Order: sequence, then C-alpha cells, then structure tokens
Amino acid sequence: MRLLGDEYIKAEFRAHRDVENPVHIIGFLTEWQMYAQKLEGDSWIGERMDSAKIEKMSDQQLGQMYELMQAIRKRELEENDPEEH
Repeated sequence: MRLLGDEYIKAEFRAHRDVENPVHIIGFLTEWQMYAQKLEGDSWIGERMDSAKIEKMSDQQLGQMYELMQAIRKRELEENDPEEH
C-alpha cells in the first residue's frame, strides 16, 4: 500500500506545485508531514479518516478519495488472487 500512497502523493504534489494560496500550501504540507510520520510505524493500519476532515472536503476531493479507495481495493484483489485479474 505504501507504493500506492507514494504514487498518489507524488501526483498530488505535481498537480499542486504552482498553487499560490498560502492556506492550500500549508494544508498540503501539513498532511504531507503527517503522512511521512505515519509511515515510520504501523499505527496507520486500519485507521479511519477523521469525519471532520471528510466534511470539509470538496466534491473533487471526495471523488479523488473514492478513486484512491477503488485503486486500493483493486490492488488488494490482485495481490490476493493474481490469476483472476
């Protein structure tokens, strides 16, 4: 899953490289640091997203979360039974 997370965060970083709004920059960097810290251990496994964060997401962000969820599920299916996919 880390590979998928790394790929996703790199794509997000590239997509927001030219953002000038300081609020967006601070938010992105804060989440980036939290992601990096969580990778150091296994405490993130099975962790649920904070509902307050979900409520603040735009429709586009919710769509991205859905796409990420689908990609994770697809990868899990492929890892569990590679001959079927």
